[in-house]
Order: sequence, then structure tokens, then C-alpha cells
Amino acid sequence: MHNLRETALALFNAAVKRADPARALRDQLLRSPLPPLANDGRTIIIALGKAASPMMRQALEMIPEPRQALVVTNPENLCDIPGATTLAGAHPVPDETSASAGRAVIDLLETATENDRVIALISGGGSALMVAPATGLTLSDKAAVNTALLASG
Repeated sequence: MHNLRETALALFNAAVKRADPARALRDQLLRSPLPPLANDGRTIIIALGKAASPMMRQALEMIPEPRQALVVTNPENLCDIPGATTLAGAHPVPDETSASAGRAVIDLLETATENDRVIALISGGGSALMVAPATGLTLSDKAAVNTALLASG
């Protein structure tokens, strides 16, 4: 007879393993390898969200140089990742750190050339962690919308 607790724990652990963002990225890159870069090209990798750090670690293991990497995550998941710049934004309501992260991503993307490849690794929380309000909107407007959405259930 199976112990219900052991069965539930085994099912939970299997689900967590399947949802591992690094594993999902590794499996995808193994199934669909990246084509070679154009002459003098580089790969720009931007990882955004609460699972950005493990996704970036996996990407850096599998994607060859030359590359430039930027991580935007929440303060709880912020860690040093050799080979990547790491930034924290606010979650669930964006603040100035989120706007600063948005500017950093835009600045990096503006350096891209036609020979570069851009890879975006996006997980949950990104809409608050990195913001760049459209012309005519302010960071306060964006924060107010997020606050209203959170209050709506």
C-alpha cells in the first residue's frame, strides 16, 4: 500500500522538475540548435523575470562567445552570474529600479547590428521588473495600473 504523503511528494517533485526553466531552455536548445552567427556578429541574451537567473546560467553554458548578457529579475532572485550583468527591478509594482532596468535593456538593444542575434528569455514578473512607459505615460501611471490590476483579483 502506498503512503499518500510519499505519493503526493513524488508528484510534486516531478512537477517542479518539469517546470525547471533551465531544463526547459536546455531541452529547447538541444532540439533546435542556434544557427551560426553572421560575420563579426554576437549574441545578445536578455533574461527577464523571476526565473531569469537560472535561464541565463543555462544559456551561458550553451551559447558560445561572442555574446553579451543582461539579466533583470526581482531582488530575491538577484545573484552574480559570471559573464552577465545582473539588475533587479521591483515586483509586483514597478518603481525606479524597474525603469532603470528598462533603460539598460533598451540601451543594450540599441547596440545591436544586423549581424547580431538577440535572444529574449522571458518568465513571469517581467512586466513589472522592467518598464519603459510609452510617450505620454509616466512611471507613476504604470505603477497605478499594476496596483489597480492587483487589487482587482
